[in-house]
Amino acid sequence: MPDKLTLITDLESLSYEDAIAFINDLPFAYYRADLDGHVLAASSNAVQMFGYGRVEEIMNVKLGDYYVEPDGRERFMAALAEGEGAVDNFEAEMRGPKGNFWVATTAKLIYDAQNIPIAIEGLTRDISEQRKIFQNLGQDTRFFEAFASAADLGVAILKTSGEVVFANQQILDFLGVSRADLEAKNIITTLEPELRSIVETSIAKVLSGSPEHLQERLITVNGKKTWLSYSLFLMDHPTSKESYLCATIQDVSAKKAQELQLIQSSKLASIGELAAGIAHEINQPLNVIRLATVNLRNYLMKTSVLEGKSEDSLTRINSQIERAANIVRQLLLYGREADDTENYCDPQVALENSAQMSMQTLKVDNISLTIGDLTEPVILPCNLTKFEQVIINLIGNAKDSILDHRKNTNSTLTGNIIIALHCGVDHLEITVTDNGLGIPENLRDSIMEPFVTTKEAGAGTGLGLSVSHGIITAAGGTLQFLDAPSGACAQIIMPLYTQA
Repeated sequence: MPDKLTLITDLESLSYEDAIAFINDLPFAYYRADLDGHVLAASSNAVQMFGYGRVEEIMNVKLGDYYVEPDGRERFMAALAEGEGAVDNFEAEMRGPKGNFWVATTAKLIYDAQNIPIAIEGLTRDISEQRKIFQNLGQDTRFFEAFASAADLGVAILKTSGEVVFANQQILDFLGVSRADLEAKNIITTLEPELRSIVETSIAKVLSGSPEHLQERLITVNGKKTWLSYSLFLMDHPTSKESYLCATIQDVSAKKAQELQLIQSSKLASIGELAAGIAHEINQPLNVIRLATVNLRNYLMKTSVLEGKSEDSLTRINSQIERAANIVRQLLLYGREADDTENYCDPQVALENSAQMSMQTLKVDNISLTIGDLTEPVILPCNLTKFEQVIINLIGNAKDSILDHRKNTNSTLTGNIIIALHCGVDHLEITVTDNGLGIPENLRDSIMEPFVTTKEAGAGTGLGLSVSHGIITAAGGTLQFLDAPSGACAQIIMPLYTQA
């Protein structure tokens, strides 16, 4: 028999005593067997699981003799071969001195220096209670697990104490944990603080007699803002007094983003209709005033009464008429619906329109906007209204960042937003740079994701950049933020439109 120390994979740096202490502290039963299934090493948990009192009693025992199913050992070895030397969560019914029990085993082949398999090493846990619970609930275990695995949501069965009896893969993926991290442990101890508080409150409500507890919440899971839909309810055993909690969890971020976009689009459509109506109503009296001014000027010229003072007054009137007319044109631009059949635009026109719609609020906030010019006209493969939406969003974000910078530094900083254009052989680069606060380091990698925002709670939906990123990506371009010495620098790279 090989030296005992070599039987413990990856623990060669430890003393024999430390290695034994390590495997005995594992929450699972550790074992190592030769290729015929004879036990070469085992932890104290494994000894107890198989109903023995001392390690010596289990040594050289042939594990294949413990399978209840005649082909149990063959199925295990076949699964090991199919997994190319590794198997995860292999379930089988075993017999022992104290009766039959169910186990789930994760194991791998151990190879010698010539890469020849010489042994099998594994971790096994007793899942008899989980199997019993499923049977007591009137469910066939494999059917239930197949159903739970195929479901488009996470499913977990808990004891009323919170201990996890079963969790499907969707739950594990959502929480970012392994099965070993979750099962047979109290779910509360495995959750992040925000989700832990929600689940604790839900369990308390359900156990106090409340009906099914269902809600949608925006929370942070694994560092990511996520809209979570979950339910928690009691399942009473049909014959015994024991009850279990059934929890379902689903990530509904995509659905929520679509809902908020629809709401936002509906609001914008309503505002657009209102803006178009106001523009129409204002245009009528403006045209009357403009015509009256022209007639008055002509009359004064004919009667030789037009003098310097009256000339200045008429000029100022005309200037204010043009100013009002320009505002009306901006309202009409804002109220214009996107024509999805026109999937191309002139970027210079889009930038000028966006500047017109943003200029008034920028002036009020003492923020300058500078837009570069193209040396020659180009066309981009993107709808004009949608491209304007992206530019307006970037200008708005830059403005808010500058205002936040002033607020945080208690200064009267003069805001500057610069839009630069650089045309390459087959693409156009547009950068929007500001001297605001910039993007916090912890949000740099997630700033384009839905519901991520630098604004205070209630000040934004966190969808602006996500929608903008989607528009640019759909048109074959890229939208990202570059490193900047101060403020933020958004970069758009768009391919040039080529007519097929």
